[in-house]
Amino acid sequence: MTIGIRDTRKIVAVYDMTGDDVREQGRFEDSVGIFPEFIDGYGLLILPTTGRYFQVPYRAMLPRTGPRNLLVTGRAIGGDKISHAAVRNMMCCAVAGQGAGVAAAVAVKSGRDVHAVDITEVQATLKRQGARIH
Repeated sequence: MTIGIRDTRKIVAVYDMTGDDVREQGRFEDSVGIFPEFIDGYGLLILPTTGRYFQVPYRAMLPRTGPRNLLVTGRAIGGDKISHAAVRNMMCCAVAGQGAGVAAAVAVKSGRDVHAVDITEVQATLKRQGARIH
């Protein structure tokens, strides 16, 4: 282990993830990907050995207030401390980043704000790319 920054600023999102979402296999209609039950932080360590996973909701990347047409991804998505100890993982950041990139492309293509993007089109594109969202 080396010295590093694990906790960073997070947005207040349209949906803020919770520790229960991560620990109880949260399922979301606006899922953009999945990530195993892997929590590492705040004195809690759960390794991804159980086959359990949670879905990453698109709404967790949308700021509740502030600038429109902004997606925030990576470890800054909305959530509490325990969910942050999971979503800050680089692999989960990649899952959320792919979802955000596809959503941005769909928004531009359709002429919509990212808050009004057609999530079913985003999910269909992710599936065509080989992403597992459920």
